[in-house]
Amino acid sequence: MLEIENLSIQIGNFRAENISLTVKDATIHVILGPSGSGKTVFIETIAGFKRPEKGRILFKDVDITPSPPELRMMAYVPQDLALFPHLTVRENIYFGLRARGITENVFYERADSIATSLYIKDHYERDVTTLSGGEKQRVALARALATGNKILLLDEPFSGLHEGLRKEFWFLLKKIQKTLNLTVIAITHDLEEAFFLGDFISIFINGKLHQSSSKEAARIPKDKIVASFYGLKNIFRGSWKGDNIFIPELKLTVPVCSSLILTKTEKNDFEVGIRSEDLIIYDPKRPDGISRVSPEVFSLPTLIGKITACFEKNQSVIMLFSPLNSEASLEIEIPYYKMERLRVEEKKNLALAVPPERLFFLYKNGET
Repeated sequence: MLEIENLSIQIGNFRAENISLTVKDATIHVILGPSGSGKTVFIETIAGFKRPEKGRILFKDVDITPSPPELRMMAYVPQDLALFPHLTVRENIYFGLRARGITENVFYERADSIATSLYIKDHYERDVTTLSGGEKQRVALARALATGNKILLLDEPFSGLHEGLRKEFWFLLKKIQKTLNLTVIAITHDLEEAFFLGDFISIFINGKLHQSSSKEAARIPKDKIVASFYGLKNIFRGSWKGDNIFIPELKLTVPVCSSLILTKTEKNDFEVGIRSEDLIIYDPKRPDGISRVSPEVFSLPTLIGKITACFEKNQSVIMLFSPLNSEASLEIEIPYYKMERLRVEEKKNLALAVPPERLFFLYKNGET
């Protein structure tokens, strides 16, 4: 287990303070945040290339903060890959072994096995400058893993690849991580990549660790800054009415499930949100197989309104929904095929159900 304790880093004008998180063995822990938020500085500090101002880095309960990179038992793949252009693929992959003076065949055979699993062994004698972007990524991964380190640090590893190849590498990394029982810390600014790869996700913005949790818990933002980074639009001022939430802008009362009542405070100074994909839209005049909603949906708090705009993505559609008698607008995301069933081009009234258990709270103090 890798533990980061109250780490503070000062590099030029950039500062990160009191960062603490735990990386569990044999998991993928994603550091997610926008570009320029200090993720690279953080991972370089873990690797030993930068020294923290204060705090500790513990590996298996041993303080490795003063240790140089070569003694930390970590493999690091920087964003630019740092391949040696004057060396062949084989020489790049063997570089770490030779630099350590390792001569035993078993280590080189292991490196060859990793290269085979990454589909790069057939290119051993090629100059790395002749490789494609995807092939260079494979060489960099193979070189990092060849020395047998069990912690792999990846800085935006797939950012330069096209969509199809990126997703291919996502599956490949998950497979390798399981096969080699690796602990992986991966940096990314891409939400889809983070939630595909990560077992745990830490949100890093402007040098501050805003939240760190399992992937499931990470879906819910803990503050407005994270909600903004996620691109969540459905956030409204709320107030308590008994054990119900009243959302004035929507003129909607939502009975809150027991798990959320536990977070209730006496303050009315909070906002309530729901993700666009958690809302359920259907035609109230055709609640049969056309909309394909389950019967319990009809008992949920519901708004009636119209779709005012549709924006098609690759496999889904983002729609803007305006409730009747309200100037508010909600964002909904549904699979493309559902939009065709709804026949939204007819500008008819549709129903929007709000599942109470999918709500999240944002308080000013950051509590959710």
